[in-house]
Amino acid sequence: MIFDSADPGTAAREWDEDPRWQRLPRLRLGGIDHVIVFAAHPDDETLGAGGLLASARSAGIAVTFVVVTDGSGAGDVSPGETLAAVRTAEAEAAARDLGIDDVRFLGVTDGAIRENRDLVARATGGILSEFPRALVVAPWQGDGHRDHRVLGEITLEVCRREQRQLWAYPIWLWHWGNPEHANTPWSTMATLPLTGDDVAAKARALGKYRSQVHGSAPVLHERFLGHFQRPEEVFVVENEGRVAVG
Repeated sequence: MIFDSADPGTAAREWDEDPRWQRLPRLRLGGIDHVIVFAAHPDDETLGAGGLLASARSAGIAVTFVVVTDGSGAGDVSPGETLAAVRTAEAEAAARDLGIDDVRFLGVTDGAIRENRDLVARATGGILSEFPRALVVAPWQGDGHRDHRVLGEITLEVCRREQRQLWAYPIWLWHWGNPEHANTPWSTMATLPLTGDDVAAKARALGKYRSQVHGSAPVLHERFLGHFQRPEEVFVVENEGRVAVG
């Protein structure tokens, strides 16, 4: 998939107004006591699942946040700052806003998950083995960004092997795709309703990623961010099982 993140992309309204959106099954966190969220880059977790993470923490559910790459590939920083260091600090600040204190950085170079696939797969399997009943949340493998695709493939492979449920979050699908696109996974998508507090916590956390949302040409422009301000989050549900879908 080739797309330009600077393009206007599909408007959030176009997705919202499709009647299939309103008919998506609803997800619930009942019966879950731990969530492991994987992010290919710092900010993916907040864009795709920040509301889920805020909801989990407010319900007393433990969260482990795993950042795979250093995020050094894109962003706006001041002279003398190192982008990787800035993005690490931003991820830590966002995690605090979401109430997460178990944050782990794998330190893979941005754009190089494919080249480090075995390392990432071993790390992923090791972390999942620490929490054998945790819900796994990770990028959707069909998202169109290479790092997202490879990390999505890795987590899906591990979850299928271990019969773990995976909620995969799209990010760039909303930008390059549209409701009629052949790759839109309507049949496996479901929504998690969010409270006003969840939405507010997500917005605060996203604001911590200043290198991505500020500057003369921000990586995450305002039209794109409209997809992540809804009172629900959408996940592609794999290996449906213990977590309620209804």
